Amino acid sequence: MTPGNCCVQPFWSADSSQVRYIDRPSTGQPSGIWAVNANGGAPQFVSARLGLYSPDEKLVAYPESGQTYIERVGGERWRVPNGGRALLFSPDSTQIAWQVASSTVNFDSRQVQIWIAAVDGSGARKVADLAGGGLNAWFPDGRRLLVTSRVDNVSQIVMLDVADASQTVIARAARFQGIGLSPGGGWAAYTIDFSGDSSVDGLYIAGTMGQTARRLDLFGAFAWRSEGRLVVIPLEPSVASNRVMEYATVTGSARALTDQAQTPFQIAAGNWALSPDGRRLAFVSAVDHNLWVLDLPE
Repeated sequence: MTPGNCCVQPFWSADSSQVRYIDRPSTGQPSGIWAVNANGGAPQFVSARLGLYSPDEKLVAYPESGQTYIERVGGERWRVPNGGRALLFSPDSTQIAWQVASSTVNFDSRQVQIWIAAVDGSGARKVADLAGGGLNAWFPDGRRLLVTSRVDNVSQIVMLDVADASQTVIARAARFQGIGLSPGGGWAAYTIDFSGDSSVDGLYIAGTMGQTARRLDLFGAFAWRSEGRLVVIPLEPSVASNRVMEYATVTGSARALTDQAQTPFQIAAGNWALSPDGRRLAFVSAVDHNLWVLDLPE
């Protein structure tokens, strides 16, 4: 898709039509966000504005002079009253959430406040005080947040209702890594590492409405393809080629989406991204450092 050594950490446009990345192709070209069509073609410049784009891609949040601003793409901008902290846009791009932490170092014992506001910054209010943990994601309905906290030295993944501040525990463990909420909000995937017990370490899924957590036979980097379908790239250091697997949460079955003999590829340092429609996987090759796109079977 691109010349070698162009980029790291590719990401997709919301409509899955483009793979985007940060680059400055040459001294005579601008630096910023560039894109290449998922079906091929020459790279094209998208924007010089770097920041977090809203799901509808009409807004972008970015830091400036110790403050956080939101800008309507091509239009006005405004300051958000969150003290220059990072934020999360709600799925419908009408709300924002952020956290205020007492420490950026001691993750387990810090005190964390969770705040939300309208996307214009109005109506800011605190919705939770947490011990340890922090903010992870919005649920699709825009009425709940996925957060983590620590109680009695145990970490927990929690569904937080922003209306009444009620909390529903989804899973508990000594410590979580890499939590990912499914597109429909019905499942959370996460890993447990370095617990000291190899039978406990692994990749898990848990239903957000009370289903018991399950440990998968697969372990590796993951992303949700759609509700109930988790894509996993297994960690297999001794194998020459990566492969792509899919796990179905309802049936508990796994299937291969790629064949290592027919489609060998190596991803460079975790540089991959699944398209929002789940049809394609973009990655930076460890072999030639080009950006590649892999079509996935349905």
